Amino acid sequence: MNEFFVLKKQGLLKILNILMFALLLVNTAFLFWYVFVGYQANFHSDSAAKVLLAREIYETKSYFPREWNHVNSDLFVVFGHIFIIPLLAFMPAGFTAHAISGAVFSGLILHGVWLLTGLAPISAWRRIAVVAVFASGISSIIAENLYGQVSYGVVLLLCCYLVYFASKYLSSNDTKKLRWSLLLVILFSLVYWANPKRAVVTYSLPLFISLAWLISSSAASNWRSFFKLAGLGLIGAAVGSVLHMATISDVNNIVGVSNARWLSYELIIRNVTLSLKGVYAQLGGLPLTDAPLFSIGGLYAGMRFGVASLVLVLMPIAISRAVSNRSDTLKFFALFAASSLLLTLYLQIMTTIPDMNDPIQSSRYMVPGMMLCFIILLVSELRWSSPPIWMISISLVLLVFASSAYNTYRLATLNSETLAQPGQINPRKKSLVAFLSEKNLRYGYASYWNAGALTVISNEKSKVRQIRLNNGLPIPMRHLSSDRWYRPAVWQGKTFLLLRENEVELVNWRLMEQLGVMYEELHRIDGFLIFVFPVNIARLLPGWDTRYEELSRFPLTERALKNVGHLQKQDAGKGYILIANRGEVGALHYGPYLPVKPGRYRVTFDVLADHNPDGAVRIDVAGGLDQKIFGEKFLLESDAPQEIVFTLEEENTLEFRVWALGTEHVTFRGYAIQRLPD
Repeated sequence: MNEFFVLKKQGLLKILNILMFALLLVNTAFLFWYVFVGYQANFHSDSAAKVLLAREIYETKSYFPREWNHVNSDLFVVFGHIFIIPLLAFMPAGFTAHAISGAVFSGLILHGVWLLTGLAPISAWRRIAVVAVFASGISSIIAENLYGQVSYGVVLLLCCYLVYFASKYLSSNDTKKLRWSLLLVILFSLVYWANPKRAVVTYSLPLFISLAWLISSSAASNWRSFFKLAGLGLIGAAVGSVLHMATISDVNNIVGVSNARWLSYELIIRNVTLSLKGVYAQLGGLPLTDAPLFSIGGLYAGMRFGVASLVLVLMPIAISRAVSNRSDTLKFFALFAASSLLLTLYLQIMTTIPDMNDPIQSSRYMVPGMMLCFIILLVSELRWSSPPIWMISISLVLLVFASSAYNTYRLATLNSETLAQPGQINPRKKSLVAFLSEKNLRYGYASYWNAGALTVISNEKSKVRQIRLNNGLPIPMRHLSSDRWYRPAVWQGKTFLLLRENEVELVNWRLMEQLGVMYEELHRIDGFLIFVFPVNIARLLPGWDTRYEELSRFPLTERALKNVGHLQKQDAGKGYILIANRGEVGALHYGPYLPVKPGRYRVTFDVLADHNPDGAVRIDVAGGLDQKIFGEKFLLESDAPQEIVFTLEEENTLEFRVWALGTEHVTFRGYAIQRLPD
C-alpha cells in the first residue's frame, strides 16, 4: 500500500482535502499580509532595486536601459521587475507596486511547487499540504528570498518549470514532445540570456548530471530521449548566450563577485560549519541565543531545531528512495534537486563567492537547491508496510512547517534587523520619509542602504540616490543605479545629503567647500544628519556626470596633483592656483582621472604664461593606461583660457595635463569640460 490504509476511505480523504485546502488558504492569507504589510519592516535597497529598474525601463522605453549599471553581468530578463513595469502607468514606483509584483510571483512560485508535487505518486491532500508548507514561508530567510525580495524565488520558480517541462518531455509521446521541447528551449534561452555563468551552475549542470546518471542506469531504449533533452538544453544555452553577449555589450556592467577565487584549507573548514548554520536558518532551526529554556519562545525554538535536524537526516534518505523509484520523472527530479544543492554547497564552501562573515544572508545561494530537496522529502512515499517511523517523521515535518505561517511571518518582521546585513534595514524609514516630506526635500543622496528604500517607501516623493564616500567626497555608487540620476539636469533646485553620524566623519568638509559645495541647512533625526544644499551638488562635484552635457567647472583644491611647481592659496577664499617658475620642467598638473562617456567634448584650461618663441606651456587630454593623447596644444603664450576639442569613441578615464616647459612663469587655475552637440 502506498498510503495509510485509513485514508482510502473516500469520506476521510474528502475531509483531509478540505482541511488541507483551508490550511493553504490561511497560509496564503498570511503570505499576502507579509508581502503587502509585514515586509515593509524588512524592505531594503536590494529589494528596491527592481522597482527603480522598472522606473528606468518605463521612462527610457528600453527593456535594457543603456545607462543602467548592471553587476556581475547579470541582466534582468525574468525578474521581479516584470510585473512592476506596466503598473507605473497607473501608480508611482512605490511599495504598493513592489507588493503587487511580489504577490504575483508568490502565486507563481506556489504554482511551480504544485506542478512538482504532481511528479510523485501521492494523493491530492498531500500535494495541497506541500504547497501549504511553502505558503507558510518556512523561515524568515526563506520568506525574504522567495516572497519579500523575490530574488532567489525567481530562480526556484524557473527551476520548478524546468524540471516539470523536462519531466513532461520524458514522459510524453512523440506528438506532444514538440510543445515541451519548445518550452525547454525558451526557458534555457531566457536563463542564459540573463547570465550564462550562473545558468551553467544553476540549470545546465544539474540537468546534465541528472541525465548522465539516468543514461548510465537505464535501458538502451530510453537513451534517445535523454540525449535529446540534453540537446535541447544546449540549443537554448547557445541561443541565450548569443543574446547575452549582444545585450551586455550595449549596457553598463560592473564586475564584482563574479571574479571568484578558491579558498585555503583553513577557510574551507570554517565555511563547512558556517554553511550548516545557513541551512539551519533556512529551516527555521537556529537556536534563540540566551532565550529562557522553559519559555514559549525557547521551547518553540528548541522544537524547530529538532525538526530542522530531522529534515537534514531524512532528506538524503528521501532523495535516495526517489532515485531508486521506477519512474524516470521522479528520478530526474530527485537527481536535479540533489545536484543543484550539492553544486551550490560546493561553491559555498570552497570559493569566495559568498561573504561568510554573514553566513545566514550568504545561504541565499543555496535556497533553490535546498527547497527542491525539501519538496522531494515532503512528497516521499509513505508505506504502511514499512516501519511507521518514516511516516511519523514526514507527518511531523509537514505538520510543523504547514502550521508555522503566523510565527514565520511575525518573526520575519520582528527579527528584520538581526537577519540582515549591518545597516541594511532602517526601522525608522517611515519617520524619515515623513520628515523629508515635511521639509520639502525632494531630491538627495545617501549611502546604498538608505537610498533606494527611501525612494520607494516615499512613493518617489523624495528621490534619494545612492552614493559612497571616497577620499572625503561623496561619489556616485553606480552599482544597480542609472547614470542619469547623477546629472545636474535631472534636478534643478536644492538637494540634500543624508548621512549616518559615523559617515559624517568620513567627509572632508574643507575640500567640499573648496569645490563650492556648502550646505545652508542641517537637520538631525533618528541618528541621521541631513545637509541641505542650495543647488544640485551633482553640478559641483567632479566625476558625477560622465556625459558633461552642462559646463562643469573644476577649481583646484588642496589635493591638486602635480610633479613640479607649488600650490598657492588665493586671497578672499578664491581657492588655489598652481605656479611653476622659470626653470621648472614637468607636469604642473595631471589628473583627475575622470570617467567620460563617448562623445565630442571641449576642455577649457585656465592657464596663463608669458610669451616665449621656444614655447611656454603645453596642455593635453590623455586617457587610459596607455596614456593615449586625445588632444593637445603647444603654446608660445597664454593670456586667456585655452580650449581643446576632442572626440572619444568609447568610454575612458581622462586626465587634463598642464606641462611647464621651464621657459616662462606659468599659472594654472583650473579647468572646465562640456559635451558638444554631435
